[in-house]
Amino acid sequence: MRSARIMRMRPVALSACLVALLSLDFLPVAEAQLGKPEGLYYKSWAIVIGVEQYVLAPSIPGAIKDAKKVAEAFRQLGFEEVVELYDKDASARRLQQLLNDMLPRKVGRMDRLVLVYVGHAGIMQDPDGQDRGYLVPFDAPVNSAVKSITVEQLKEFTRRSASKHTFLILDAPVFGWETTEPSGLSLEGRMAPELDTERRAVQVVSAASKGEAVRRSDQGSRFIEALLAGLSGAADLDGNGWLMASELGSYLVRQVETTSGGLQHPSSLRIDGDGDMVLIEGKTSRGATVK
Repeated sequence: MRSARIMRMRPVALSACLVALLSLDFLPVAEAQLGKPEGLYYKSWAIVIGVEQYVLAPSIPGAIKDAKKVAEAFRQLGFEEVVELYDKDASARRLQQLLNDMLPRKVGRMDRLVLVYVGHAGIMQDPDGQDRGYLVPFDAPVNSAVKSITVEQLKEFTRRSASKHTFLILDAPVFGWETTEPSGLSLEGRMAPELDTERRAVQVVSAASKGEAVRRSDQGSRFIEALLAGLSGAADLDGNGWLMASELGSYLVRQVETTSGGLQHPSSLRIDGDGDMVLIEGKTSRGATVK
């Protein structure tokens, strides 16, 4: 009798659980994140895309290995949501769904979002005749933008995303961004960098300039090698314990130009807002008050 009663209750309990999960899934982000988080962010997202064995383009040996190292680095930094998309999972359709549907629904206004791409890039001309770069999905050719992820689409995604801070890290020569006034290392030397992180920011680091190749060694991409070193603390240029996206960008530009013998020139840009993402949070300075 007791076991029969338990069996009768299970469908009811299961239905309740499913309703609750569906309700959370469709809960508007603005309602889910009211007020300020206890720390700098409610949630940290890292989307890592690596394409090695293209269907219609040359392979990039070691691309997935590099991407997996980056994903692990962000886990070590405490990012709660690390989404990894490799080869067939990085198809044009899947990436469009990610940028146009999943992330805009899931990422909240007090979150930080990092998107990392390791793969090919192509060049197209916009209606004004200006050259623009684009990302090449797993099932797309390099020399056609039909199934690509264009700079304009990436910019539209960052405009739609509610995240307070968004950081695109592209191991490819992607260019054609319009920038806001460059911040440089705007937070360096401040007593408490966390006091200046409330402002929105969209930042981009691209591994190479127009016409340049992303150089690789036996260990992998020089850009990814520098990125991993920077995330481990080498990019904390003033040694204050805080690692900002602007710091990491400056470090990558300098490091990759040096290791490539001046043959590869990354770019570090801010394309929206006037804030700066915190990648590693140091200790609050003595006497500082966080509002």
